[in-house]
Amino acid sequence: MRWLLFAAIAMLASMVVAPAPSVADATSAPRASLLPLVQPLWSDLTAAQQAVLEPFEAQWNGWSAAEKRGWLKLADRVPQMSDEQRERVDERIREWARLTPEQRRLARQNYRLAKRLEPDERHARWERYREMTPEQRAVLRTSGTTSNTAARHAGARTGLAKQAAQPLSEVAKRNAKPAQRSRRVVY
Repeated sequence: MRWLLFAAIAMLASMVVAPAPSVADATSAPRASLLPLVQPLWSDLTAAQQAVLEPFEAQWNGWSAAEKRGWLKLADRVPQMSDEQRERVDERIREWARLTPEQRRLARQNYRLAKRLEPDERHARWERYREMTPEQRAVLRTSGTTSNTAARHAGARTGLAKQAAQPLSEVAKRNAKPAQRSRRVVY
């Protein structure tokens, strides 16, 4: 009986003395994903594809198959481009790699909003934007704080500049009419 009591005390003592993993340890160590990696992996790309997509090396293996497909199509087209086009693509890839996921999401939404416009209207608005001063452009680029004056300068009669800076779901919520409910007071 003493032996069993001694073993139980020893086991409890070892649990108390052993350092428990802290919250800081749990948050500082990267957690392995439970999802399988989507093919192709970075190591599966050709040397030419890796050279074009080099800014994405650290992020590549975590992307979806659809996102990888789009970038691979571009990387395969780059060798046929002129030197000027290649420089422009390289600059755009580096710009995209520097964006945060939230900035990328907003850029995609802005692109979808712009694609809804007729080509002539989109071109006219782009020309008005190009004629703006850097200060006016800076006002338009601020997220969600575009003034009505700046939106008018950009040709956004309906506040497109403001809408483009906000997620589509918020625009849809704002444009939806709330259902009118009759209120009944109960005493």
